[in-house]
Amino acid sequence: MKITAKDIAREAGVSEATVSIILNNKAGHYRISEKTRQKVLGIAERYEFTCNPIAVSLATRKTHTIGLILPNLVNPFLANISTGIEKCAQENEYALLLCNCEENVQQCVKYLDILQKRYADGILLVLPREKEVNANQKLVEAALRKCRVPVILIEHYLQKAPCDFIAVDNVQGGYLAAEYLLKKGHTRIGHIAGEQFTRQRTCGYLKALKDYGIPIDRSLVMQGDFSIESGYECGKRLLQQGVTAVFAGNDYMALGVWRAARALGLRIPEDVSLVGFDDDPVAVVMDVPLTTVRQPGTTLGKAASEMLVQKIEAERGTYQQYYFPPQLIERSSAAAR
Repeated sequence: MKITAKDIAREAGVSEATVSIILNNKAGHYRISEKTRQKVLGIAERYEFTCNPIAVSLATRKTHTIGLILPNLVNPFLANISTGIEKCAQENEYALLLCNCEENVQQCVKYLDILQKRYADGILLVLPREKEVNANQKLVEAALRKCRVPVILIEHYLQKAPCDFIAVDNVQGGYLAAEYLLKKGHTRIGHIAGEQFTRQRTCGYLKALKDYGIPIDRSLVMQGDFSIESGYECGKRLLQQGVTAVFAGNDYMALGVWRAARALGLRIPEDVSLVGFDDDPVAVVMDVPLTTVRQPGTTLGKAASEMLVQKIEAERGTYQQYYFPPQLIERSSAAAR
């Protein structure tokens, strides 16, 4: 014979609503005595009763499901973020639905709609490449405004989006990298910027130069695109201008700079010092292990997931921005001037 919540309520001498509150740990459980709670739980355990998750979802309008939309599945930093998100989801008994939009804005917008139709309680979103988002900005903004569930943007900020935002403090990261080189006696420091969403790294680099009294030379700031190839081309031009150090906006561009130095017959760190950003796995497999600025991906992902769970369960709250401090990881790619 199948046992129902009504049967448990009859045996415990309480209402069916009280049984539902106790078994589903709903708001209002604090008004029920511990004696009654233990009695209901004991009866449910004896009959091996479990709540029907579909019925619970229909009653509470919550599925305990979080959606995660990523731009790709190959970036190690995104893998670290995903690890932190999944850890928090497990701790809070949320299921995780992973979507890979493959750097395609239209697919990203489609996934926003799909996740809501699948009744996800909230969505964590890392947007595709910035040039793709800029080309379809109104489409993305409109899709986010239509969202009926909380959405938290990770890393890529969109000014007009009605969402919370969480990222590493890129200004501090850029400052740490430039200051490290300045303290080693370098004054002619080149910089390769990445996509515009990380322009604060460049701001941090410029602020460090200003604080240390070094004149700003805009010819020493190159625009890359986070690829090894752009690091090589920009790095070659910087090295030909006689820089003694380079701060690359990510580790892949730093690898490109290292290849450019080798092509020009220059040694790292004897002739040129090099600092990257991210602490990607590539940083430790280079011939000269790379000094870099670490982004706390797992911590970032866990915090984003915790923030989303709070938004889901509170069902209120204003939009906020959170920034995590980066960390300089010193290895062997920079030397004193």
